[in-house]
Amino acid sequence: MVWYRKFKSFNLFFAFIVLAYFLSLFYFQSYIVVTKPLIVASLLGFYISTVPVQNNVFLLGLIFAMLGDISLMFDGELFFSLGLASFLIMQWCYVFVFRSRMKVPQRSAYMFIGVLAIFSALILWLLWPHVGNMKPHIVLYIISIFTMTVMAFLRKPDSSISFYFVFWGAVLFMISDTLLAYNKFVLPIPAASLLVMITYIAAQYGIVRGIIEESSVDHNKSSK
Repeated sequence: MVWYRKFKSFNLFFAFIVLAYFLSLFYFQSYIVVTKPLIVASLLGFYISTVPVQNNVFLLGLIFAMLGDISLMFDGELFFSLGLASFLIMQWCYVFVFRSRMKVPQRSAYMFIGVLAIFSALILWLLWPHVGNMKPHIVLYIISIFTMTVMAFLRKPDSSISFYFVFWGAVLFMISDTLLAYNKFVLPIPAASLLVMITYIAAQYGIVRGIIEESSVDHNKSSK
């Protein structure tokens, strides 16, 4: 089955959840407390219902992603810090999961890692004058998301589809967080909420779908 035709029922259901979220974001904001957590909650249910033997660390990562989404719905530095901490834990859960499939990097991989390191340093340089007493938190967070993206790149599952879903999911996650931080600390970005959430939703879907594709291949191999 062609990859984009798989899981058609869930994809339609997930598209409905995403549409409901964006409608609540722009028109029915009182419902956002329901629709936003449902994004990751639906992916969590998708993973549990599809993968026979779940990875508990990956489940924990998704739970903290949902907690991060809930925290960022509220204003204030406390809730922002809670959201930051939740996504930090999520990222290291993902790092642990990705690392289990890591192989020795080829020489060409170091070029990508170098480019990513330069990009991360540039983001830190742009944010540094604006983040005040949150500098240690921002440094730790940038190191964390850099590590997660590197591990996604170095991950070598048996399924190339799994690799691309997870890798581009990690890249989109970095883009989403970059937009969020720049909009919050440096300069407002037009349609920031829309851009941040589109990239974030695509990122989480890609990572979950990639892990499911990997599990499917492993299950088929073990059943032969």
